[in-house]
Amino acid sequence: MPISDCYLFKNSFEFLPVSEINLVPAKVRGIYVLYHAKKNSKDMDVVYVGMARGDQSGAKGRLIVHKRSKPNLWTHFSVYEVWDNITKSQVEELEGLFRQIYR
Repeated sequence: MPISDCYLFKNSFEFLPVSEINLVPAKVRGIYVLYHAKKNSKDMDVVYVGMARGDQSGAKGRLIVHKRSKPNLWTHFSVYEVWDNITKSQVEELEGLFRQIYR
């Protein structure tokens, strides 16, 4: 069996503008991050870290909800898809860790 490059995450979509939400496949499980790009700069601030357990809509669905409910809060996003063997409680633990770091 080949060894994966990453133990927890199998795929990522990083620093994409809000307009590219449709690039994220349906029902992707993992962690997502919302950023707000600073004007006249390449820098971005983390404004939210969330999780998608894939029960209903996954990361894409969560991003669509955030786009409707918080349209001016964020400009870009990243999604980090977990491997299929990562449990829901492990996804929750990852989210908690990321939220602590970016609080």
